[in-house]
Amino acid sequence: MEKAALFDAAVSQRQRLIGVLDGLTDKQWNAESLCEKWRVRDVVGHLVTILDIPAGRFLWRSFRARSYDDYAAVVACEYGSQDPGQLLATYLQLAEKRIAPPIVGPIAPLTDVVIHTRDIERPLGIPATLHPEGLHAALDYCCGGRAFGFVPGKRTKGLRFEATDMNWSAGDGALVSGTAEAILLAVTNRPAALGDLGGEGAEMLANRIG
Repeated sequence: MEKAALFDAAVSQRQRLIGVLDGLTDKQWNAESLCEKWRVRDVVGHLVTILDIPAGRFLWRSFRARSYDDYAAVVACEYGSQDPGQLLATYLQLAEKRIAPPIVGPIAPLTDVVIHTRDIERPLGIPATLHPEGLHAALDYCCGGRAFGFVPGKRTKGLRFEATDMNWSAGDGALVSGTAEAILLAVTNRPAALGDLGGEGAEMLANRIG
């Protein structure tokens, strides 16, 4: 996808997710997501932080905290502690923002919101609202061996991925087949999706993510 299309897909996915969030109950906002130790509200907090905090400031604070992941987790929970209505209003205000972080570019925020949409929807039993082209781009990125910050290259090495619900495949080696969503979640370390995968490579992938 071209840069403009990646931006458009990210905006569209945020808007789709906002539509889902707008109908959640307080119990659902406080439910566990697929992200370890994060509630639904914390996942939304994370998605808001990457739009609300300038990239340079985010990276500098991560450096001071000596860990990008640790800082991201802290600030996600800080934002997530806000009233859901306020958090959702902020997300809606920022949803059309087009960001391209250094090195990784616009594919990173697109991939982030695609994955986190299902981190929220799946445990709540909500059908997927994924942008088709955005999902395709996220799969290409995460299964391509160079998804910095998302998937270690060794996790997908020697595996061939084939989606059963869209015309998409990637890689060479032992077959891992399943829905596009399940493949994306599994390679990004979501064990809940492993049961939806088949092929001789599925067990290899499961062993790699523990």
